Order: sequence, then C-alpha cells, then structure tokens
Amino acid sequence: MNTPSVPERLALDTLPPSARRVYLELLRYGPLPRTQLAERLGLSAASLTRVTAPLVDAKLMLQGAPVPSEVGRPAIPLSVNLTSFALIGLSITHETLVAIATDARATVLDSRTLSLTDLRPNTVLREAGTLIGELRDALAAKNPALPIAGVGVNIGAQIDGGRVVREAPFLGWENVRAADRLEELTGLPVLIVHDLTSLAEAENWFGAGLEASRFIVVTVGIGTGFALVMDGRVITDENTGFGTITDAIRGADWPDLSGASPLSAEESAQAARKVGRLVGTAAAFTMPQAVVISGEGARFLAGNEEELDAGIAEIRHVSASGLDIQLREHDFAFWARGAATAAIQWILGVGEVATR
Repeated sequence: MNTPSVPERLALDTLPPSARRVYLELLRYGPLPRTQLAERLGLSAASLTRVTAPLVDAKLMLQGAPVPSEVGRPAIPLSVNLTSFALIGLSITHETLVAIATDARATVLDSRTLSLTDLRPNTVLREAGTLIGELRDALAAKNPALPIAGVGVNIGAQIDGGRVVREAPFLGWENVRAADRLEELTGLPVLIVHDLTSLAEAENWFGAGLEASRFIVVTVGIGTGFALVMDGRVITDENTGFGTITDAIRGADWPDLSGASPLSAEESAQAARKVGRLVGTAAAFTMPQAVVISGEGARFLAGNEEELDAGIAEIRHVSASGLDIQLREHDFAFWARGAATAAIQWILGVGEVATR
C-alpha cells in the first residue's frame, strides 16, 4: 500500500531547498527578524523575500508587525505558523499506548493513554487507531479547520523503511506491517520509527541540539539505549533497533533500573555511579558536547548527580573538560513527542526519516 498523500498545502517536501531551510530555521529557533534570518542563512534580502512569499501566502509562515529600530529600518519578524497543521505522535511499549497531538513544533496539545493487556499486533494497532481517532475528534471539535498532517509512531524495534516492524522483542512482534494497518484504520499518513532514534531527533531539533552539534543520548531502564548525534545528524545504520548496549558492556552487576522494584538511597547512589561509568565510556569514544540521559531509570539518578559525576570521572582523563549532563524526566508522552518530531521531519522531507 502506498502512503496517503499529505494535503497539498502541507506538502513541505515539495518546497525548494532554500524555502525548507528558512522554514526549519524558524521552526527550531523561533521568530527572527528578516535581516537576522537572512544573515544566518546567507541570503540576500531580495532572495529571502522571494523564498518566504509563498510560505506566507500559504499561511505556513507569519509576518509580524514592524518593530521600530534605533538604527535603520524597522525590523520585520518572521515566524512559523504553529497552528497551520497538527501532528500525532504515538509511543507503543509492552505496557502502554500513549498518543499525543502536537503543533508544528511538537508542543503537546492533547494526549490519550491506554494500558495494554493483549500484545497481539492486530489488537494493539486497533486500539492505537481508536486513540488516534479520539485525538482527531477532539482537535476537530476545537478547530475544525486544523488538518492533521501525519502520524509518527515509535516502537523499541528494528524498523524497515518506516513501514514494517521487523522485530520488536518487548512486544513479541515480527514482520508486522504496522504503517499499512494504521493507515487503513485512520486514513492518515503513518511513519514507524525506532523509539530511541526519534527521541534523539526530538533532542536534536528542539532540545540539546539547539546548542550542541555533537551529543549523545543514553536511556536507562528496562533496557539500555544509546544514540549519537554528530553535525546535527542522528547516526543510524542497519543495526539500529537491536539494542547494542549489551550485558557485556554494562557488566554483570548492572542494577535493575526498570522501576519494577524500588531502590534504596544507597542502591540509587551505586546505580548512578555505574551509569556514570557507562556515560564516561561512551563519551571517551564520541567526545560529545552534551549528554542527555532519560528512560525509566533516570529518576534514580536525580539527587545523585555527584555519584553520576564521580562515575564519569573514574573513566575520563583527569584533564578532560566537564560534560554538560542533562537529565530528562521520564514519561512516555516525552517519547511520543519524539514520534511527532519524526513525523514533522517526514513532512518537511529532511533528515534521516525522509530517506527511509
């Protein structure tokens, strides 16, 4: 089955590369004066006007009122119209479905959650279709003219072409044509992505990546995940989805950070030190400017930052500069936002998801 077409005025992948660059710059960094935007992108004033005119006409971009300047002409700010379309992000785990509706910058507008008791693909996807339908109806009630441009779905799995779940160990799925089924159920374009990859993409576009061009994402919980972002690009290959941080890397005494059992204060401190050693090892090979840590086990690290830093220091050279460690509170809406970000990239026709 072919992917349903995105409505014509939302088909941002058909825009010239220069227009997509302008749109993406404003999407990620917020409103900017025309002069500053042109300078950042190396465009002349005339070129910027030519590039942005169709975006403003299509109401994908907004032009603000002139702002008086002490020197020269008034500054005219440009911004992305965050209400020109909505997206749906869906996170599927072995326990829960979390669906969120977002604006064009992946800001959550509404959400739905459902606990899973039956992990058979048809059952899970049918229930996912129901959640998506509920969000669509809720959005339509508030704003009937707001179109949903697409659905991003993330799963801890190996994904083929953004369409097929090849292997999802925690769900027990193999060769499930998840995108086709959800498109049949919802009538919306659907992209399936690896959960950690989409989380890294969300950080790259709207989080750590706004300040750092090279960073790593480490997740600790029921599993241990790692993603690398270099030069603003999430690194993926055919091994993505296998879970490459194995017991051999973690060590036999790796703590249970799944949250299934509570940890004492002493156990949490010990866990933070072990996670620090893992982060320090990863940093030794990738030399990141920042480290994002999330997952179910991240809550055991909060309040134990000194132990986390001590574990990193055990690995890194004594003269190495400090790492910018960013702990992210774990919830699956956070992961679903990664799925929505992947959908945005897909619609824009940029990033890794555009080629899958």
